[in-house]
Amino acid sequence: MGPTQPFPPDSFQAPAGPAPGEHVDYARSGYYGPANKPPSDFGTQLRDWVDLIIRGRNWVLATFLMVAIPVTIYAILAPNVYRASSFLYIESNDQAALTTVGSMGAGTQGTVANELYLLQYAQDLADDAARALLVEAETAGGELPITQTNDGDLAPVETVANRVGNAIRVDGAQDGVEGIQISAVSQSPVEAARVANLYADLYVARTQSSSRSSVSASRSFLKRQVDSVAVELRAREEATEAYMNREGAVRLDQEASNLVGQLSQLEAERDQARVEVGIRSNQIATLRNQIESLEQNVETRLRATADRELSESQARVASLRAQLNQEYLSNPEFRNGGADVPARVLNAQREVATLERRIEQLSGQIAREAMAAGGVDGNTSGLSRIANLRDQLGQAQVELSGLRERINILNSRISEYQGDLDQVPAQTVDLARLIRDRESTEQLLRNLTAKLQEVSVRESAELGYAEVLRPAPVPSTPAAPNRTRIMMLGLAIGLGLGVVLAVGRDQLDQRIRRPIDLRDMGYPVLGVIPSIDRLIEDDFGGAETVRVQDRDVDTRLVTLLVPVAQASEAFRGLRTSIQFSRPDTVIQTILVTSGSPGEGKTTMSSNLAAVMAQSGRRTLLVDCDLRRSRAHKLFGLNREPGLTDLLSRGANGPASGAAIGAVEVADDLFVLPAGSHVPNPSEHLGSLALRQQLDQFKKEFDIIILDAPPVMAATDAVLLSTQVDASMLVAAAGKTKDYELEFAVTELTNVGAHIIGVVLNRFDITKEYAYRAQYRYQYGKKYTYGASST
Repeated sequence: MGPTQPFPPDSFQAPAGPAPGEHVDYARSGYYGPANKPPSDFGTQLRDWVDLIIRGRNWVLATFLMVAIPVTIYAILAPNVYRASSFLYIESNDQAALTTVGSMGAGTQGTVANELYLLQYAQDLADDAARALLVEAETAGGELPITQTNDGDLAPVETVANRVGNAIRVDGAQDGVEGIQISAVSQSPVEAARVANLYADLYVARTQSSSRSSVSASRSFLKRQVDSVAVELRAREEATEAYMNREGAVRLDQEASNLVGQLSQLEAERDQARVEVGIRSNQIATLRNQIESLEQNVETRLRATADRELSESQARVASLRAQLNQEYLSNPEFRNGGADVPARVLNAQREVATLERRIEQLSGQIAREAMAAGGVDGNTSGLSRIANLRDQLGQAQVELSGLRERINILNSRISEYQGDLDQVPAQTVDLARLIRDRESTEQLLRNLTAKLQEVSVRESAELGYAEVLRPAPVPSTPAAPNRTRIMMLGLAIGLGLGVVLAVGRDQLDQRIRRPIDLRDMGYPVLGVIPSIDRLIEDDFGGAETVRVQDRDVDTRLVTLLVPVAQASEAFRGLRTSIQFSRPDTVIQTILVTSGSPGEGKTTMSSNLAAVMAQSGRRTLLVDCDLRRSRAHKLFGLNREPGLTDLLSRGANGPASGAAIGAVEVADDLFVLPAGSHVPNPSEHLGSLALRQQLDQFKKEFDIIILDAPPVMAATDAVLLSTQVDASMLVAAAGKTKDYELEFAVTELTNVGAHIIGVVLNRFDITKEYAYRAQYRYQYGKKYTYGASST
């Protein structure tokens, strides 16, 4: 029986095919989707994030519980901690009594900071508080857990002191107020209040004692300093008066002061210039040694006219710059030019500029001559290097000449000022020194006397500088733990960490999960086949096979067993996609393969063959997976005889009709098993006999579907792809890796296979699209063939 209907059908008017060389973009709308992702709005991005989190809900939930449960248990079982606070006021006007003379004048902030440090780390305060608490616990019999051991006895003083130090918290008052807050924390509210008040009282008592003793010590120190300075002042006054009487001096000469200052400045400039001379001299010696070493390898003729002119020009520039430096020392404004610059200076500047341009030209000429003469020895840098070194040498010589001229000018000016200074009497200088010493000592004595009077007054009225404004009351509510905050924080951290892990897992996951993943990779999507696990469980009780016409048919053949199921409708959609995948070509032979084993290509090809036959086309399913054949098991057939047995009769020519060994398992659906095992499957599938047999199949059937091995497992699929009209790849959602699919596409493309697209198999929408899953599932369920209308 010949083919009854070509594929695609004649009634379909296919559009004109692409022109030769034209690029065909199969990633178009419809089943194929856009080639590039459209720009997404906020709603789309939000849905994607929700989908991502739902897909990783197990990770989110596990992480959330791992964090939230321990945090919640801690928040519930953690003991209450009470906090009692006592407030103190620090009088800043007593700052002088708190510190030594060297730190007088410090502000309030310094006072509070010092006292905070003292309160937090003073061990003697903690020791005194520990002793007072132990006495109270022993005499009054009060329950103070801070003083007890685990056995109920009184703890040693050192232990209680450490507990007091750990319980005390000291903070400064807010808004710049000169105050301190002393807080104590304890699981007993009475103990917290008692420790805070005791620590504050001990501190106030200490400030009264320490501040008064500090003021007394300060007064004694100031008294000794005043006496010592007074003696020194009398001695300096007597020395000044004796010198004035002896020498007859009255006051310091203003002219002498000016001469001394100018001489100091000129001598500093001269010393700096001498240092620069030494630096330039070393530089010049180094440059000369380098030039001499290089010139030993240069041809003599290259150092003739241009070389001599270069040296003369550099010497002239050095001389002119030395003259200009002399002018600039006396008249610095000449450097910037102007109408007041003398003609001799302008002429010298123009000549320097002209010579520098000529030096640059000569350097280039020497370099070119060096290249014409074959360069220099390989161990040198060439004449261009020599020219560069000579430029540096000329510049250094010019600078050296300028520095030496500057030193000469400075020496002459120093000599002039020194001559003027020699005319000033020596007694003027001595008198100035004596007067300065006397006045500074007198000023110091006045300052010390004023401080002594201030401290003496304070000592007589010292009452301490700290005061308790409000004692600590017994707290009625615990300060910690904040159970609500801890639980909320734990829940937020657990949820956030779970989301981070879910997002990270999704970003690192290389598995293909959704149709959009295939579109993002640039592959045409022929169809999406949903997971049939739930269908098998609901309709067949999870059985792997059912008995149909004396054969054990696999329950995954849903298109034959449950033609009204949603999965069956998905295979019909796949059939339509294949029909219009190559509108310019009649597709009769179809290759079904995958990247790696276990992706459902045999189930795919079997169900596809069934829906092809259901459309009225005579269909043949050929099991070309000679290594791990499974098609015969799905239909409850024997493996032998089959394809390999058919090819073994190649000498007798291709078989036709019933001789091919195909079994009709349904109306217009025939299955040709793999046949007997052969040691060389690739040779059979790539043989001329198979090509001839395929030609014979085309005469007998409308559609021939070849179930080929995975591309990564064997080269069989690649060989078969060159003998069919179209090839399609199967990717299992949540299993196929992107690089596996990419490898399969590359291998098939390299041999010129006509890849019409990829089918996403075992897709579970409830795992991938979150809150939209139920709607889509119900929508598809209601619109399958055979669904009742209500």
